[in-house]
Amino acid sequence: MNPRQIVEVFALLAAQCLDALIARYEGIERPTVWTGLFLQPRGGGEPARCGALEGLGTFKLHGRGCQFELESGADVDVDWDAEGRAVFDSWRVLMYARSIGVTSVDQESLRQAASEVATIVAIGPDNFTWPDQRYDLTLGGG
Repeated sequence: MNPRQIVEVFALLAAQCLDALIARYEGIERPTVWTGLFLQPRGGGEPARCGALEGLGTFKLHGRGCQFELESGADVDVDWDAEGRAVFDSWRVLMYARSIGVTSVDQESLRQAASEVATIVAIGPDNFTWPDQRYDLTLGGG
């Protein structure tokens, strides 16, 4: 796979994982500045920090983001920035590439490729998001 293909597949997989979260959970909260993120299940129930996504794999919230371990063994990680935008950078794409066994790319080639992919938007020199803001959240609230 070349850098552009890796970025495109990463963005697609991350979107699928985030879609699965949206389907299962209705909101995200951080009860205090010292606690992690929690997802609120649709229809009620205990808030979750980790779980399974049917047909995809597992997820685990961390800091301001979420790591997805897919059934294939691939690792996909995204964050939400201070404005609640779902974001990723070339390091996260590099970690994905390594998780699928691709060692022929480096972080700079992935950053450059990400800045050229039409399905994502650059919001900084090495920060990217999705154009429709579908995955953006308001952190700190329900």
